[in-house]
Amino acid sequence: MCIFIWCFYMDKKSLELLLEKLPRYPFPRRELEQYETPSWIVAHVVWYAFMKGDIFNKIVLDLGCGSFRFGYAALVLGARSVIGVDIDDNILQYAMKNLSLDTRLFSGKYMFINADVRELVLNQVDTVVMNPPFGVYRKNRGLDLLFLNKAFKIASSVYTIHKFSYKLDSLVQELAEMNGFKILHREIINFEIPMLFETHRRKVYRVKTVFYVIRKEV
Repeated sequence: MCIFIWCFYMDKKSLELLLEKLPRYPFPRRELEQYETPSWIVAHVVWYAFMKGDIFNKIVLDLGCGSFRFGYAALVLGARSVIGVDIDDNILQYAMKNLSLDTRLFSGKYMFINADVRELVLNQVDTVVMNPPFGVYRKNRGLDLLFLNKAFKIASSVYTIHKFSYKLDSLVQELAEMNGFKILHREIINFEIPMLFETHRRKVYRVKTVFYVIRKEV
């Protein structure tokens, strides 16, 4: 009952401020493209899903969850349960440690799976929220579409962020149609990446991304 009351007194700005208080993962891996999604973007995406009826009392999957910021936001907004999947067990342990601070509120409402998305086998969920790897490194090329295809197999609503290109936009459209989904919303978002790795030369990089809302056609 307390979560029900809490999530309906929450607004998008309050959610963003709550996410800002989460500690940042101190050991991101460049080869896994572990760029933390800015709090305002997480709040924007999950709030949008909440307002569309795809979070409250739903089973939500945070695919490629990293430190579980999308998953945490979904829990705050009253998801029935949230699953976090990531290939990196260290970052999952970190997310679990952070969530242990909120055990009383979220006990039994979340689980983590350490798995490669290519090998993931999972029962159907209601909603996927994710920021998959953009595929900027050669060995990661196509990973974003692989994540998207997996999401289409196990959910009826998908909220996802991808590095913008006209070619990718066409591929997302094609993949959605092939799986019986329809793009309901496209939105350009400037994704800020702070200086994290030795190869970075600027304090902040701004990457043009697109936020998609994609739903299975009935």
